Amino acid sequence: MPDGYVLDKPFSLSCPECGGVLREEHRAGIRQFRCHIGHVLSAETTLVAQFAHLEKKLAGAMALLNERAELCQRMAEDARNRKDGTSEFEAAAREALARAEIIKKLLESEWVQPLGEVRTQPAAGR
Repeated sequence: MPDGYVLDKPFSLSCPECGGVLREEHRAGIRQFRCHIGHVLSAETTLVAQFAHLEKKLAGAMALLNERAELCQRMAEDARNRKDGTSEFEAAAREALARAEIIKKLLESEWVQPLGEVRTQPAAGR
């Protein structure tokens, strides 16, 4: 989908707890967000939880690319044993590893943390 992705301003934000749509509210001068199933998060909590969710999704994408590379390598080996062409499988494996490396660099690089190095705790009973 080379021409299909557009990075427009989001229509809404999503709840880092459940993925639901967040509605913005202001209570006593505090910006907070509420999702359709009842999670209520301050803007600060949303920001921290959103970053933790982002890291988890990037790590998952990196792991899946690594698995794709391994599967392509195994399929290249099978093709080699059958005396079939292996170049497409090998090219796909190299591509997956190269893309995984890009994501690895993203994960290992420093990110701007406007609230400092704050880590989220698992939500208990929300």
